[in-house]
Amino acid sequence: MLFLINKITLILIIVISVTLVLALVFILFKMTHKERKVKIDDNFMTTMLNSLGGIDNIKSYSVENARVKFELVNVSLANLDALKELSPKGVFVSNNSVKTLFKYESSDIVKNLSKIKK
Repeated sequence: MLFLINKITLILIIVISVTLVLALVFILFKMTHKERKVKIDDNFMTTMLNSLGGIDNIKSYSVENARVKFELVNVSLANLDALKELSPKGVFVSNNSVKTLFKYESSDIVKNLSKIKK
């Protein structure tokens, strides 16, 4: 009987220890892997706006499937080659719509545009 109690106690100690170790690993992982926001530099924003034909050429903008979608007043004012240099994934043009994916978060670009457009 004494052997059985010792065995159960040992198993209980092991289970509690493993649970504590897993909880500590999870907490440490969450603390060290916080989302890192990358600040968008002004040079990028200026180059992007100039490539799109200026702020007045942008009718609207939004995030669509992780890409930034721009509705332009006049696509011919946009310098698509310069825009392609900013976008490693390419630029998609359809009518007056330009969609592209930049190295920065699309939502951050849209937020910056909202501040500039005011």
